[in-house]
Amino acid sequence: MSIPVIDIFAGPGGLGEGFSSIFENGQRVFDIKLSIEKNEHAHQTLLLRSFYRKFPLGKIPDLYYDYIKENNRKKQQDILASLKKNYGEEWKMAEDEAWNFE
Repeated sequence: MSIPVIDIFAGPGGLGEGFSSIFENGQRVFDIKLSIEKNEHAHQTLLLRSFYRKFPLGKIPDLYYDYIKENNRKKQQDILASLKKNYGEEWKMAEDEAWNFE
């Protein structure tokens, strides 16, 4: 059973990354339930990392890495739209977890 975590003033999610990186018997020890950040840019990173954690290790979509590597803003937005479309359930779970809120 994992320990639930709520992260307020989350920034881009460094604390959550630390918590989510601790494993025991192949399972995460901590489960980020909610992360709240008011800065839009930090929230975008928080949301993307939350999306990443919705997949088992080694099963992250290649599109995620394409998005990270892309330098062209327009192409990056197109890739993000594809991620949301192709992995809608995981994206929705990420949005439920990572809030842009004050």
